[in-house]
Amino acid sequence: MQTIFRSSVLGVLACLLCLSRAMATSEAPIELEIKQIDGNPAACLPLNDERAESVIQIRTVGVARPTGPASPDVTYWWFDVPAEAKPVYLKRGECIVYGQRVNGAIVRTPPKPLDLNRTYYISIIPGGDSGPVYSAAFCTLKRPGGGVNIAVPQNDRNPCAANH
Repeated sequence: MQTIFRSSVLGVLACLLCLSRAMATSEAPIELEIKQIDGNPAACLPLNDERAESVIQIRTVGVARPTGPASPDVTYWWFDVPAEAKPVYLKRGECIVYGQRVNGAIVRTPPKPLDLNRTYYISIIPGGDSGPVYSAAFCTLKRPGGGVNIAVPQNDRNPCAANH
C-alpha cells in the first residue's frame, strides 16, 4: 500500500511540476528526438527546432507510463539535479540515455526494466526560471527474433498503438 501511495504521489508531483512549468512559461513543450542507444531509449535535444535552446541546463528528468484515465502513472526513472550541484548541460543533438548515471543528481526513482509493448513519456525540465519543458513519447516493441525496438508514435501512423 505504501509503495502504491508513493508511486501515485511521485507521478502526480511529476505531472504537476511539468504542467506548472509549462503554464508558467506559456509555451508548449518542445518535442525531444527519441533514439535507441545500446538498446535503450535516449532523449535528445532537437537539432532543428527553432524554439529549442542551443544548450539547456538539466534540472529534472522523468520517465513514466500511463496506466489509465483514473489510475496514477507509473514512474520508471526520475532524477533531479539540485541547484547546489555542479550544473549538467545538454547541447543540441546530445542525448540522455534511459538509466544513465548523472553526476550530482539525486535519483528519486532508479531505472526500472521497461515493459514490452508499452508507451512511455519522458520529460526534461531545464534549470532557470523560464523556458519550455522538453518531452516526447516512445514505446518498446519486441523485435522479430528477439530484442527490443524503441519506436516513436507518429501523427500519420502509430507503431505503438497496434500492440496495446
